Amino acid sequence: MALTNAQKAKCRRYLGYPDVSRLSFHNLEGALTVLSSEGEDEVVDLLDKLASVESTLSDSQDRQKVTRVEDVHMAGPQEIRALYREGNRYARTLANVLNVSVRRLPFAGGSTSGIAHRG
Repeated sequence: MALTNAQKAKCRRYLGYPDVSRLSFHNLEGALTVLSSEGEDEVVDLLDKLASVESTLSDSQDRQKVTRVEDVHMAGPQEIRALYREGNRYARTLANVLNVSVRRLPFAGGSTSGIAHRG
């Protein structure tokens, strides 16, 4: 079973590669097509984990957790930072499976702009 085009597009997005320039990134595109079935399973699992982190981040923006009753302390910022770290860890693992480098971590914050995608 080969990766679907949607799964390949998600790999590009999570690793920071532009979809419109995919022919310029032979290493990634080649890796996406020559994975073993076990490698494909790993990639699909990592894509599911990355999607879960995104979903949890989206949900966590609307809620806060109390971590201490006296002098109430909210866990929101720490929870979000932990999710960022976990998502970035999954992206690095995905890059290792595909033997490519991460061009931009998906949960690093900030945005890219311009043709060079350098912010």
